[in-house]
This record gives sequence, C-alpha cells and structure tokens, in this order.
Amino acid sequence: MSWEYNRRVKYYETDRMGVVHHSNYLRLLEDARMDWLGDNLITYSELERSGVIIPCVSASGEFLNYLRYDDPFKVVMRLTGFKGVKMSFAYEIINTDTNELCYKGVSSHFFAKDGSYKPYLSFRKEFPELSQKMNELVEA
Repeated sequence: MSWEYNRRVKYYETDRMGVVHHSNYLRLLEDARMDWLGDNLITYSELERSGVIIPCVSASGEFLNYLRYDDPFKVVMRLTGFKGVKMSFAYEIINTDTNELCYKGVSSHFFAKDGSYKPYLSFRKEFPELSQKMNELVEA
C-alpha cells in the first residue's frame, strides 16, 4: 500500500543554486516515514517511550529533477519488506505542480531497544500487534 506525505519546500531547505540541497532529501524521507508510522502504527514518541528506536541501516537514491523553494511536492512511500525486526521502504518524491519525478530512493531500518543499536530480536514476541500490522502493511 502506498502512502503520501504532502507539503511545500521551505526556504531553508534550498542552497545557493536555488534548489533543495541534496542532504535534505533524506530529511524529507524521514518526515514522511515518521508521519507514516504515526498514521499506520504508533507515533515515534510513543515507540520511544516504550523503549524502542528505529535506526537507519542504509539509504540511497537518485536525483532526477530539481525541487525549488515553495514547490509543492509529495513523497509517495511504501513498506517493501518486513522480516520480524528489519524493514525496508521505497520512496518517490514528485513535484505536484509539474508531476515530475524528482527523486527515487530506498532505506532500510530495524527495531532496536533504546540504547542498544542492535536488532530487537524479541520484538515480535513483545509487540505482537505492531508486528502483525507491519506484516499487513507490506506491499498491501
């Protein structure tokens, strides 16, 4: 199931060339992922209060077209994999004025106990409802 996060480019996200700085694309993906998490499972702050964090293992992407200050855009994302504790996402950032695909990327993460930064191997057992919902959301 794809999910959309919509907003406009903020001025501070651009560089001297007038386009979104490449480092900000990962922030846009994180913004979308945090909203997705809150809308579909649990807010990240609630997850942290329960002693769970979600470190990023890898992230990569391609810059295809530019976004500029005040351009409206959407991040279309999907959960592409979930294996008990590890998860992967795919993203597309689209300029909603022009319908141009501006960025395509992927990221991988895992559930960890806060402070450990190692996979939370008993996550499925201790959080069965969240695990079940993650399984349902994979490419639903």
